[in-house]
Amino acid sequence: MNRQGIWDFWAKYYDHLLLQRISLQPTRALVCEKIREFIDTKKTAQQDLHPQILDMGCGTGQLYGDLVQAVGKQGFHYLGVDLSKAMLERASEKYPDSEAAFVQSNVMEAQPEQAPFDLIVCSHSLPYYTDGEAALHKMAKMLRPGGQLLLSQACIDTLYDAVIMQLTGLTTSKAVYRSSQDMIELGQSLFSELKTFRISEKFFVPSLWLFQWMK
Repeated sequence: MNRQGIWDFWAKYYDHLLLQRISLQPTRALVCEKIREFIDTKKTAQQDLHPQILDMGCGTGQLYGDLVQAVGKQGFHYLGVDLSKAMLERASEKYPDSEAAFVQSNVMEAQPEQAPFDLIVCSHSLPYYTDGEAALHKMAKMLRPGGQLLLSQACIDTLYDAVIMQLTGLTTSKAVYRSSQDMIELGQSLFSELKTFRISEKFFVPSLWLFQWMK
């Protein structure tokens, strides 16, 4: 099964996977918190901002739903991009009356008219990109000055991480998981500032990190 086919298969199950409670929901909660902080900072500076948000690897659009709850549907403009047609169909079914746009593309071919973006979110999808370093460069180019890339993923920082991610790979497409230090070094030449956040401290959860890069 090819890369798209694997994610098309998982589309109807995705919202109900155990992985949601372990890693994906905590990730989205932290991402929403950082987006709220971004908006509040702009308001404090008396800047009228409804940020342009690109959700790269949006899946079934879960982040959009969480953002509506966190900041209100009028508080932002949203574009979700994903390789899986079935995932996007599910997203459109869940939010039929929203102003969100869901587009099928991969990161290297995406040429969204809304660029540059104030915020780009890439949650747990970078390891699955054919060339993660090139994808990171592409996302950096699509950010406006002062914008942020909120990138989360599992990192192989320990032997336990390596074992868990190898097992995960049995049910997904081919992935390249880097260490957190490798991720930090990848972004050094692209961004002016970086903050890192450990997403979960539970002993059975592998090393999940949010990298908040500022351009």
